[in-house]
Amino acid sequence: TRYNAQPQGNSVKVDGTSTAHEWEMEGHLIGGYIEFGPGVKLDATQATIPGLADGKVPAKVYAHIAVRSVHAKVDHLPEVMDGLMQKALLADQFSQIEYNLTGMTFKGPHESGKPFAFDTTGNLSIAGVTNKVSFPVTMEVVEGDKIKVNATVPLKMTAFHVDPPAPNIGLGLMRCGDDIKIIIDWTLKNKK
Repeated sequence: TRYNAQPQGNSVKVDGTSTAHEWEMEGHLIGGYIEFGPGVKLDATQATIPGLADGKVPAKVYAHIAVRSVHAKVDHLPEVMDGLMQKALLADQFSQIEYNLTGMTFKGPHESGKPFAFDTTGNLSIAGVTNKVSFPVTMEVVEGDKIKVNATVPLKMTAFHVDPPAPNIGLGLMRCGDDIKIIIDWTLKNKK
């Protein structure tokens, strides 16, 4: 069963800190797909998922986010923050942030009416550097043929060889922290 990314109902947020204040960036475009192996079916009324092998979910996941589709949520000079971020992420050379799943485990039993919970591992590529990442994911069946995926991914910018931006404002005293959090809300539709 294949689910393809939808143009609506997505959000990617990046939360970070700096010596001056916390900051946030946001975008609404996430491309890609989720493909479940034979027999795997998410049924919101069931306590388990058919088609699993020892709790492992046979699945392929590929997601990509265009670096230039994520923008600063600030009142003052958002284009400055956008430019700093695009420069730090080498957007001219590496226009996409990409994720490929390598493993998914079901955290059951599932409670009726609640999202399904999983532990995942995968390869995340940012600014030309690929790292293994692990994070929990929830999936919820919505409108019958769609799924909504939620994940919060804590990262260090320097793990991807990204220097935390230090904008040339405030006498150069502002510096972004290394730790960021990426919060994903991703809507996909069953490809019939």
